Amino acid sequence: MSVSIRIVIFSLICALPAGYLVQSLLTGNLGANPAETLIHFTGDWTIYFLLLTLSISPIQAFLKPKWPIPMHLVRRILGLSAMAYAILHLSSYFTFDMVFDIQATIEDIYERPFILLGFVAFILLIPLTITSTQGWQRRLKKRWQQLHKLVYPITLFGIIHYIMLVKADLLLPLLYLSIFGLLMLAREAIKLKQRR
Repeated sequence: MSVSIRIVIFSLICALPAGYLVQSLLTGNLGANPAETLIHFTGDWTIYFLLLTLSISPIQAFLKPKWPIPMHLVRRILGLSAMAYAILHLSSYFTFDMVFDIQATIEDIYERPFILLGFVAFILLIPLTITSTQGWQRRLKKRWQQLHKLVYPITLFGIIHYIMLVKADLLLPLLYLSIFGLLMLAREAIKLKQRR
């Protein structure tokens, strides 16, 4: 099987949650509050893909697996998937919560800190998405790596956004936070290993 076909298959796998969401929407299986389900589902998958993106380097460093496609493409597809679900998340919020009211949306972002934090995380994702290609990597050189380190605060902001939203039922967001913490520790362990 060629690398191109594997890339397509991997991309389709990343799109499966969106396909499930569309199927649930068309069959009326989104529960009593479909809008809330859409917003939470797409928000969860944004965080999943961010955490998966962050996990690639530790997996490579400690397990050294043989990737079905080049590792940088695995990371890129996961990162672009995170952005795709973030767009769906923001679009669901703007469509169903704000009913396309731009003024109300601006006020909501200003008045509710967790909305502001989520919005900041989304804005920071934009330059990472634009510069995800090898062409941009060549143009930016060392600055490309510095820019893409924004994925760390973006992921943290997304998780805190979730914690501030749920307030009481903190099990899932705290699990995300724990995984993020472990990935950060793994990153430091990789640095230490490289120095040695």
